[in-house]
Amino acid sequence: MTLDSQNGNLDKSYIKDLIQHILDTNHDLSQKKIIREFPNRLNFACPICGDSNKIASKKRGNLYLRNMMYICYNESSCNRSFTKLLETFHVEMDIEKKIEMYNYIEKNIQFQPTDQVTIQSLDKLFNINEVCEFFSRDKTRMLTDLKPLEKNSHVYYYVNNIRKIYKTNDIYQGVYNFNAKWSQPVMVFLNRMGDKVISLQIRNLLEGDKRFFKIMDFTFIYDMMYPDGDLDEQERISYSKLSHFFNIFNIDFTSTVNMFKGYIDSLMIPNSIGQIGLNTDISFLLNDDGINLRFIYDNDKAGFKKAEKMLMQGHSVFLWNKFFIDLLKKYDGNKKEMALKISKNIKDFNKLSLKFKKPLNQMFNLDKYFSNDKLDKIYFLDLQDIIHKI
Repeated sequence: MTLDSQNGNLDKSYIKDLIQHILDTNHDLSQKKIIREFPNRLNFACPICGDSNKIASKKRGNLYLRNMMYICYNESSCNRSFTKLLETFHVEMDIEKKIEMYNYIEKNIQFQPTDQVTIQSLDKLFNINEVCEFFSRDKTRMLTDLKPLEKNSHVYYYVNNIRKIYKTNDIYQGVYNFNAKWSQPVMVFLNRMGDKVISLQIRNLLEGDKRFFKIMDFTFIYDMMYPDGDLDEQERISYSKLSHFFNIFNIDFTSTVNMFKGYIDSLMIPNSIGQIGLNTDISFLLNDDGINLRFIYDNDKAGFKKAEKMLMQGHSVFLWNKFFIDLLKKYDGNKKEMALKISKNIKDFNKLSLKFKKPLNQMFNLDKYFSNDKLDKIYFLDLQDIIHKI
């Protein structure tokens, strides 16, 4: 059976077969080998801790299908992602099925415009000290050694000397454990309000194909830290939706708000939000007439495509090529060669900031490069094709 919905596809029968193999191999009693199905989860006796020693029918292990997280209500140390559960018992997952599952999870964390944000208070936010304690030593939680940046650490050096990020208050360091033998130091971006946290984004220190990102949104963290918690579903949706917008609690919405695709870029200029991915639903912000949003997408084909679409819908977007043309006007060399170099090397605001020694908003009047004029779609042509404007 395949689960079909607006949130993607998941072969539930295949998932169930993998779990059944684990139960058959690790439980002796027939009652402990039974899987109970619910619309949102698969329920079974935990194969890690063995579940109840007194009542064979107890089933306190739950695989939640929405995010494929395994939660055991008998022993919290059993909690882990589904792939980690398989690795625990040396069970291999078909690569095509794994890709299908990852696509399902990715689609499932996107929210629909009908999912309104209806939080009366923010009392469910996580205390930063409790989060650091939770992600301290247990490698089954993937993230360990979470703490503020320590001077002379690998992460500290990378943040300050390689990426040259000026605003580092919301960046912690940690270790991400891919498996028992493989781990990497990581930056951890805290999406928070004061000492309260709603989500984390994990990023390793490598570039290119070796880059690694991991999002721990509100639901992911809540289900790990409070597996027996009783959270209203609408409240869960609202918190999770907000958790996909970095720095949203620290924005002055009476001033112009800059919306970036990524977390790091949003640290480059004041009053900015970083959204997770190009497809994150922002309708609840767009529909608020009191919020003046403008959008900065990457300097690449995908970013230009999204920016042009937003421009044609009447939204204000950052025009990379207009900015580059002004820079090239001051360049005395071969402008076409420099235009090609710029297009290849500067893909986002962080890469742009690495070219200068001061914050970008102190170097340039960036306001002049935002536009909601549909005629400015000419700036989405290749920079070398519009170089004659110089």
